[in-house]
Amino acid sequence: MVPVIFAEELADELGIILSHMQLPNPSGGRTNINIFQFGLPIEKTKEESKKKFPYVLITLQEGNITGERSDPQKVHIYLLIGVYDDGTDNQGKKHVLNIINDICERFLKDPVLKGRYYADKEIKWVVDDDEEYPYHYGAVWMTFNIPTFRRENRYA
Repeated sequence: MVPVIFAEELADELGIILSHMQLPNPSGGRTNINIFQFGLPIEKTKEESKKKFPYVLITLQEGNITGERSDPQKVHIYLLIGVYDDGTDNQGKKHVLNIINDICERFLKDPVLKGRYYADKEIKWVVDDDEEYPYHYGAVWMTFNIPTFRRENRYA
């Protein structure tokens, strides 16, 4: 349950971090960045597929619990970033890098999230070098330390 709650609280934080950005969407306007957890919404129509852009998808990749009483659970996540920009100046990757920058800046300046989780110092990111105009992608990999279950019997 703790990893699920962590993902929800991270989604809330990303919404705050990225709330100042309005990016192009396939419908021709500008919109806030959608934050999704665990998977992108299933698209039943072509119009629905347009509604997800721009987005950040939170995926909990794996976790590690050592069993030591004082060690937190380490959760490795990646954030998949998807941006739509059909402008002829082809600036979609710039938008992706701005999103990456804002996320990195937030957690490097203050690694604590909601007073319960904290990010490790190392953050890895990438921008997709394939040309998929007008779609542009990137990703951020991070590790968070989150609470874990402990033995209830102090003599065990």
